[in-house]
Amino acid sequence: METGPYNTPVALGREPFTAAFWVLAAPLLFPVIGTAIASLIWPGFIDAVRSDAPSRDAISRIWLVMASIHFAHFVILSIWSERVGAGAFAGDMRVTPNWLIAALLLGPPILLAPNIIAGMIFGGTDGWEYNGDVNTSLFAPDNWGLTYLVFALFLAPLLEEVTFRGVALGALVCRGVPPWMAMVASSAAFTFLHFQYSVPALMVVFVAGVGFAWLRLRSGSMLVPIAAHIAANSMITFLASLAPPAG
Repeated sequence: METGPYNTPVALGREPFTAAFWVLAAPLLFPVIGTAIASLIWPGFIDAVRSDAPSRDAISRIWLVMASIHFAHFVILSIWSERVGAGAFAGDMRVTPNWLIAALLLGPPILLAPNIIAGMIFGGTDGWEYNGDVNTSLFAPDNWGLTYLVFALFLAPLLEEVTFRGVALGALVCRGVPPWMAMVASSAAFTFLHFQYSVPALMVVFVAGVGFAWLRLRSGSMLVPIAAHIAANSMITFLASLAPPAG
């Protein structure tokens, strides 16, 4: 793998339009196609997602669909990245033990600190995270299962980091975009992906995206932001599990 500034794969800079597709279009296209396929296999899929009180079995199947879509997305993205010469994770995965420890320690505060500040500004942490179109019962701790935990703790962070701190950030840096501007632009795209969140929550996502991008550039390794994101989601999930049941 030929690398450029900050150990980013030079191959990403040679594929600007394809990289833009993976960053801006694919995160929307894969869920649409996946939902269409899921609706053919399970005719009640859309109704279950929109239901105010879906059954635990329905919730489990919903998260299985979501996990399958994310996994397929990651596999196809990785195959493309490997074929163009950027590696399966759109960057080098080698890392020193010190950076890995730093990732695990810094990941949670990168996401928690802006969450706490937003909670203080907007009145607690209940009710401001999602917009009105999101069925929040799908995320209730009482409805978690193994599939949801695999999705939230591993699949989502892995796909998001490869897409935004791998492909997006790498393509911008390799084409001569200043690092700070690449961090902001890739984090803006990362924020756009989370359109199901409220405006305050989107601000949290953007700040966290900048933090993960900084870790990627400083370490020169994709494993660092991936590990940091997994650690952050794990901490948020653990804290959410301590909350009293709704009602």
